[in-house]
Amino acid sequence: MAFAGEVPVTVHAARVSASGVSASPSASGRGGLLPALATRMEQATIQDACVTSTAHLPVVGAVTAVVRIERASASGLTVEAGKATARSVQLSGAKFSTPQGSLQRPTGLFTVGAQKVSGSMVTTQPHAFTAGTITSRGVTIELHRGAGGCEGERPGE
Repeated sequence: MAFAGEVPVTVHAARVSASGVSASPSASGRGGLLPALATRMEQATIQDACVTSTAHLPVVGAVTAVVRIERASASGLTVEAGKATARSVQLSGAKFSTPQGSLQRPTGLFTVGAQKVSGSMVTTQPHAFTAGTITSRGVTIELHRGAGGCEGERPGE
């Protein structure tokens, strides 16, 4: 499964947990213009999520899709996002590395990682994602005219 698009998507989740996590700087969007962090997770679980995306269509105007998901799990998940926020984050087995092409010419890139990561009240706006598999339970989809959807909601509370 893969997603990449020009229409902004916002994901709110009450709880996110992942194992085998690594993150590195990247660039996404047309011509790689948007700075992003590419985060890879061997296994990930998301609980009480709400996903919104508003498209501005000719004649019709704004149309918003709202997808609510009780629980989703993924393997081989990579998310490329410009930002992510969380109320709290816990991690174990943290590591930081700076790969170098040679001692005289370092690449300047870095990778951060952790054996396990969990967060609560997580919000992100992914530019793109890929996954080996995704399974979900309790999915509802709603379309309505205008903007708005998950804003102001506090999933899982």
